[in-house]
Amino acid sequence: MSRTHGVFTSHAVRASTASGLHALGDLPWGSHVCQFYRDAADLRETLVPFLRAGLEQNEQCLWVTSAPLPAAEARAALVAAVPDLAGRLEAGQIEILDHAAWYERAGATDTTGALRGWVRREADALRRGYSGLRLTGNTAWLAQAGWPSFMDYEAQAAAAFAPRRIVALCSYSVERCGAEDVLDVLRRHDVALARRSGGWESLEGAAQAAARAELARANAELEERVRRRTAALEAALRARDEFLSVASHELRTPLTALQLALAAILRARERGCARPEDEGRRFARAFEQGQRLAVLADELLDVARARAGELALSPAALDASALARDVAERLAEQLARSGCALSVDAPAPVPGRWDPRRLEQVLVNLLANAARHAPGAPVEVAVKAAADGGALLAVRDHGPGVPPEARTRVFEPFARLDPSHGGGLGLGLWIVRQIVEAHGGAVSLGETPGGGAAFLVSLPPTPARARCVAVVTDAASGARA
Repeated sequence: MSRTHGVFTSHAVRASTASGLHALGDLPWGSHVCQFYRDAADLRETLVPFLRAGLEQNEQCLWVTSAPLPAAEARAALVAAVPDLAGRLEAGQIEILDHAAWYERAGATDTTGALRGWVRREADALRRGYSGLRLTGNTAWLAQAGWPSFMDYEAQAAAAFAPRRIVALCSYSVERCGAEDVLDVLRRHDVALARRSGGWESLEGAAQAAARAELARANAELEERVRRRTAALEAALRARDEFLSVASHELRTPLTALQLALAAILRARERGCARPEDEGRRFARAFEQGQRLAVLADELLDVARARAGELALSPAALDASALARDVAERLAEQLARSGCALSVDAPAPVPGRWDPRRLEQVLVNLLANAARHAPGAPVEVAVKAAADGGALLAVRDHGPGVPPEARTRVFEPFARLDPSHGGGLGLGLWIVRQIVEAHGGAVSLGETPGGGAAFLVSLPPTPARARCVAVVTDAASGARA
């Protein structure tokens, strides 16, 4: 909470503060800047908007004056721009003092005491709820003999202000500064203001310009990283929500069918009208829905295992051709119900060391995918040996194929090309990829000039690693699974 005129209001912590001067723009906290002025009009033209901006941003302000603009005239100039200045002065948000009075207030008549005073003032401002300290001082009182020690003080002030919520604007009379003096001042301040062609321009050294440019570049990179990360998190949340919605629907469908089948059996028995043929049909329907629930539960478990890096393999000696023929034989009836005539081209043994259960899961998912998206079309399975001694498996259908816009996302999780083609969690092809990659292999969507979709799996002779590490982060609308 911040305080202005005794009224508490909330304020955000800012990394920078508006200077009130067009030539300076926003200043980072810790800025130590200067100006070269010619007369009192120059001071009024810069210091009044500089301090007004600080007051408007709930900063505590301190104006240490000197000729040619003493405290009384400075106060009169500021009240014209800040009508409620009297109330702010009474609340202690701003003080306007001649330099002699400030040195007396600071408890010393040297620059070291003044520096300690600035630091104490900043701590007090924050304690009282202000957002920082804004100060300005005129050096017209400085005698030439004291110039070297004052330049040392300015260097110390720059270092002391840098980590603090302080912005300082030091005023130097251009009439009293020689060329070497100007260089001394520039070396000890971040930016300098000077009047040119009737207006004020900011001057900064090469080091400050390079630092400002680097800061802008780093800030732009950070904003872009935050933007990308935010987009990725939003996509992950959408994927999670969609997945939960689909999963709850897909689990409820077989569960409802299972409950209805069992309820019908119980009602028939309660009424004494149960017939063996009806019970057999209903038990078969209940068993089928139970199998469907088991498949969905396995998919959910596979997602959890893959995300935890625990999709472990149990490699064993295996003939990929024999496995393909066995899976095709067991699924032939199921594909036939979808109108898919299944053929297998695996004439020669293709031996290797793979996880039999997981490799069977790959083939089952690919064939189920074909039956879902290409009903009524032939499906072909082919197995042959690879040049490196591994295996090449292909499952091709002659359905509508995969749209060009979905080809790059086809193996991503949680999405379905067309939900009207049957249920599913949208995880089948994603799980295929996890299993194949866990074996050290690769799966891709091949070119199909004659139409349809062809999924190509290549496996090394033995798994390259023992487990799959995968993290689900992206949603893929329009992907086939």
